[in-house]
Amino acid sequence: MFKSLFGPPSIVGVDVGTHSIKILEVAVSSKRLTEVRKAAEAETPPGYSAGQVPDVQALGQTLRQAFRSAKIRSRRVALAVPAQVGFVRKLMVPVMPEKELRAAIDLQPDRYIPFARDGVVYDLHLLPGPAPEGQMWAVIAAAPRKCVSDLMAACKAAGLKVVRVDLEPLALYRAALATEQAAPDQGVCLVDLGSESARISLFEGGIPIISRTIDMPRSSVEGVADPFAGVATEDLFYDIRRSLEFALTKTAQPPSRVLIAGGFGNDAYVALSLTAYLRGFLAERLPAGFRVEAMQDPAQRVPLAHMLAFGLALPPELYA
Repeated sequence: MFKSLFGPPSIVGVDVGTHSIKILEVAVSSKRLTEVRKAAEAETPPGYSAGQVPDVQALGQTLRQAFRSAKIRSRRVALAVPAQVGFVRKLMVPVMPEKELRAAIDLQPDRYIPFARDGVVYDLHLLPGPAPEGQMWAVIAAAPRKCVSDLMAACKAAGLKVVRVDLEPLALYRAALATEQAAPDQGVCLVDLGSESARISLFEGGIPIISRTIDMPRSSVEGVADPFAGVATEDLFYDIRRSLEFALTKTAQPPSRVLIAGGFGNDAYVALSLTAYLRGFLAERLPAGFRVEAMQDPAQRVPLAHMLAFGLALPPELYA
């Protein structure tokens, strides 16, 4: 009865960035029935960087005020672990039941996760498909425990209930599926341009196979980053090219598209110059129809800077 009166329940994606917090309330009843209800943006409290929360209460107060100002009533939120500290990787492991694999990771977490000694939360998914005899494939996603606990504590201080904590590449990929700029049977490269770093993620068949972060230098203007400074552009384009070269030779589904998200992704200079750069180096090796473009909501409901928040609010089970 209540669903028929008020529609499907909503989840609010909360993307806490270095300089700004992007918030998007989304109600989803199916892949094609997505209602974007409200959006908000707020300035991140000073000192926040790469998941380091110096003042949990200050972040909580900022979130509370942002929800109040935007008149967002839903208190169910989904968070993203910052790209710089998150870990997601496809690994080959010995054949064993999932329960035993989890026990093995719990016993020797640093064997599977680089930063596990400092405390970690993780999840894993076993993959079907061919593998060498006695081996199997799995995807492991992990984040520093302190980063997750601090973000959750800030939400609790704001009166919010965390229903999911996700990694940025996975949430952004769901957004690409929802905008129909990616498909599970295709390869795609996602580039998320932030103020301090850029994240390059390569997906094949819906599985992340490459995920790396490139630092973006600061501009001469205090508090402003220039993502198109010469060094940043050169390093970023080079790493995208390396990722594509790997995909063109090692994967069954080479990416047919590079999607750019983040606050600077709608700058036409990025897509045009990256297209020219890639075609200059890779020439005929790129798949037919290959293109570089900004992530865009066809209905223009979601600002480009809110694409990560959009992906966070989408139920993963609908896009599995």
